[in-house]
Amino acid sequence: MTTDAVEAMPAPSLIVGLRLSGKKAAVFGSGQSATSRAVFALDAGADVVMYAPSMPSSLSKWVESGRLTLVSQTKYSSSDMSAFSVAFVADAAPADQHTVAYDAQAAGVPVNVAGSAALSDFALMPTYRGSSSLQIAVTTNGVAPRVASRLLQEIVSKLPSDLEPQLTDVARLSRIALKAARQRDEALEKLDAMPTGRDTDNTSLSLADISTAATATQTPESPLSSSGSVAEEAAPASMLELDELRAGAAQLELTTDVQVASSYVAHGLSDLCFVYSAREQELGEAALVWSRRAEKNAYGDWASALRMETRAGAGHALWGALSSGSRVSAIASAASLPYMLPVLSELVARKQSVVVHAAAQSLDNTATAQTDFLDALVALQSHAVFLVSSSPQEAHDVALIAHAVSQAASVPVVHLTNGAQSASEAMSVRMASHSRLIAYVEAVVAAARKLNASPADTIQLAFSQFKGAFGRTYCSFEYSGSPVAETVFVSLGEVASRAQALLPKLLSESDTGVLSVRALRPWSLSEFMSRLPSTTKRLVILNALGDCDDSPDALFADASLSVLVGCSAAPIEVLSRNVYGADQHTFANAVREACGLQALPAEEEAAGSADDLGQQQQASVPLLATPAPSASVSSAHAIAQRLAFPEAFATQVAARPGEKTFDVKVSSLYRMTPETYDRNIFHIEFDTRGTDLTYEIGDALGVYGHNDPAQVAHFCRLLGLDGSQLVTAVKDDQCQTRSVHSWLTHALDLFGRPSKRFYAALAEFATDEKEAEKLRWLTTADGAAEFKERVSDTTTYADLLLEFTSARPSFLYLVDLVAPVKPRHYSIASSAKMHPGSVHLCVVSVEWKTSRGELRAGQCTRFLNSLSIGDRVVVSVKPSVMKLPPIDSQPVIMAGLGTGMAPFRAFIEERAVRKMQGANVGPMTLYFGSRHRAMEYLYGEELEAYHADGLLTNLRLAFSRDQKEKVYIQHRMRDDSELLASQMLAQDGCFYLCGPTWPTGDVKDAMVGAFTTIGGVKPSDANKVIETLKESERYILEVY
Repeated sequence: MTTDAVEAMPAPSLIVGLRLSGKKAAVFGSGQSATSRAVFALDAGADVVMYAPSMPSSLSKWVESGRLTLVSQTKYSSSDMSAFSVAFVADAAPADQHTVAYDAQAAGVPVNVAGSAALSDFALMPTYRGSSSLQIAVTTNGVAPRVASRLLQEIVSKLPSDLEPQLTDVARLSRIALKAARQRDEALEKLDAMPTGRDTDNTSLSLADISTAATATQTPESPLSSSGSVAEEAAPASMLELDELRAGAAQLELTTDVQVASSYVAHGLSDLCFVYSAREQELGEAALVWSRRAEKNAYGDWASALRMETRAGAGHALWGALSSGSRVSAIASAASLPYMLPVLSELVARKQSVVVHAAAQSLDNTATAQTDFLDALVALQSHAVFLVSSSPQEAHDVALIAHAVSQAASVPVVHLTNGAQSASEAMSVRMASHSRLIAYVEAVVAAARKLNASPADTIQLAFSQFKGAFGRTYCSFEYSGSPVAETVFVSLGEVASRAQALLPKLLSESDTGVLSVRALRPWSLSEFMSRLPSTTKRLVILNALGDCDDSPDALFADASLSVLVGCSAAPIEVLSRNVYGADQHTFANAVREACGLQALPAEEEAAGSADDLGQQQQASVPLLATPAPSASVSSAHAIAQRLAFPEAFATQVAARPGEKTFDVKVSSLYRMTPETYDRNIFHIEFDTRGTDLTYEIGDALGVYGHNDPAQVAHFCRLLGLDGSQLVTAVKDDQCQTRSVHSWLTHALDLFGRPSKRFYAALAEFATDEKEAEKLRWLTTADGAAEFKERVSDTTTYADLLLEFTSARPSFLYLVDLVAPVKPRHYSIASSAKMHPGSVHLCVVSVEWKTSRGELRAGQCTRFLNSLSIGDRVVVSVKPSVMKLPPIDSQPVIMAGLGTGMAPFRAFIEERAVRKMQGANVGPMTLYFGSRHRAMEYLYGEELEAYHADGLLTNLRLAFSRDQKEKVYIQHRMRDDSELLASQMLAQDGCFYLCGPTWPTGDVKDAMVGAFTTIGGVKPSDANKVIETLKESERYILEVY
């Protein structure tokens, strides 16, 4: 049927709970869909009347309990509808669907009609089932405006007084257009005019009918509404809008997940895309939404997506579509592949071009999604090409490579995408535009046909062409780790990524590596062996095989055969470990055991555990932001409007509106100086997995600290402020809605030092003339001395407001007058290559006493030092000039004082990784200075180890107070004049200084002395040489 009167837009927009306990529900139909709907309603507490010719046996227990009644459908009367609270129609003839829908509308009863969004008031959300309510999604079709109006009233009437903690739990209600009712009536009129004699269920169509139905209705005026629930699909959270990619730049950087990234390529390069997935797995949603919207593919044709059933004979629809000459792909769960095996084998024999994007996941016995390669490995016997990806970027890239290989070699390709742990994590992805998709595929096809390449050679051509076109490198087998590894782990996709994430810690204890398999079929024995270090003694196959015994798997067999045939040196032992369902701690210990290392207790592995959202800290509590210019105290109804109609109000829910920030989790925190020492310097690590946070060497991490909530609450009590009151105001060019407590905790620098502007502004609100006069006097030349004392004594905004009690501006004025909380930037103390998914900082607590004896602390260091493992923090990334030289062999000279050591730890780690990868790294010299070796030798054990290894060529330490005469880094530099002159003048070395400003002049003098006494530079030219080095970014200072 056509749905040209119904606007193509995402249908479900608000997930709500339909309370059915003690109420009656009507179900029309007797098939599996009707049975499922009856069970959903019964589980939610409803009594069900089922209008059907017979009762399904699976429902017998409900009949015996008296909760379910069977009534012949012929006995149904329109007057019966008013007795029900909700109605479901499934597996019913079109005429019956229309009748029930009309009756439900007339009686005001919400109705769901399977396969018809136009007749439905809501869509089912069967993955959300509870004992007290049935989760549904309100649509913009049918009588949804009437239903949504009631729901909105429910939201408003039950809105809590302190909205903020609940914001993330309130679903979005959008696109309730005034014309929806008119569109519905037009749609129903067209449906009435259609013949109803033919059953439109896809299961009754022949294979030829499937391909014809899938193409004939695909016009702009008739967006395809195929079988089942295409028209009811909700847009995924990381959904892409195709306009930019259709006509945009060659590559665009967008945020999306594995499923949407691979679906984009499938939609762009296909005329027909079949979606095979279990209900719980929600695969292919993006392709289904684009199909419903009648989005064109990269070739400018109308692309269709059809949801199919996973059952015996699955895949026959591919035959029907291919026979019509269509470009065909499929999106499937790996569990679908064994059912497709006969068809895939036949397609291989017939040299048909088709790509299947399969998600390597299954549900365990607790209905939790787990990474699972078992079904995918079973399907290897089809002899199709198998390619594997992990991250969203890889999913996009390998999907494109798969389509190119399939077309160039005329072979089915299975693209195995990521497993359960991170398949839905959204990350930044460089997406190829439509034109680039086609250009790349055509280039690979042309090159392969010119050489008459085999499928194996075509894969290598595709990898090579991809690097030339997009700059990213892929190989059949990709190795990372020690070049002299004795133990190498071999795995696929996400399991390989998890093993790679453990490498930094493993490499400090054992020579090991990870070999990630990219091209699983055809298997290249010679390339597999060439990627293994010559020192390899043991291969450990890490696989995730659900519902399987410990018998060897296909990957184990491939690796074993390769070693048997291709190993001419000492024999290599091959072991297998099944890590299906393993949490991070179990996984890590399985890897350690295979390396012969001692298992770690759970608490030590906590830093690497899988993401656990846990309890959000106030620092990351989101808030509502809109670009409106007004400011006011907000009513609950106004907030509900912004939540319910986010597109109309351009509403976003964010921790820091208008800023590029990331929500990360504390994974490690420890003090590096003794408890008895007067300086608290601590190391903190954040888990960045699940975010698109990336950083380069030398970058700084901006931390958004917040004021002490207890201090804020105390301030509110003293000023008589209601902390729960909602206030909408403009700050940082963003109109934000927060509670008063949140404004003072997260947004306003209440305990920061005010400028003279605040003193002058506060005077205008003082009702006591003496207070007003004092405030004005402090801004004049006469009051400059006292003002300076106040600044030195860190008098805060809060101090002034409490001191001058008659000056009481309204809260909206305070929002305008008090400076905003800004991020505090810390040099990153880690290399992303050594610590993937993690970022480290080295921080010193800033504390002082006021003239009144009050102990105070820096806002951000107090905040960071108060955190615990698992707490969440909002951060941003700021680029820096502190970059390693472009050539690995260039000498690096670093001078760090105290926590100024942080970026140099990252420098050393980065070069350590480059050295492990085989690069020829140049000499590294570190001058490190602090007060006492026993107290402040930051990262001392690491530095000594790098020095002993030879990576850190020179380690020059200056502990100023460990001897009678104070020794600073400039003294050590004066002793090394020959080294400095040689490496800076003759070897193009780079010098870096990080720390306080005070030694800058002495450090420069030491460098100038080396140039003039050893380097042959005239004293009159020495300063010019320094300036030239600065201009060429070889003499870099980062001081504070």
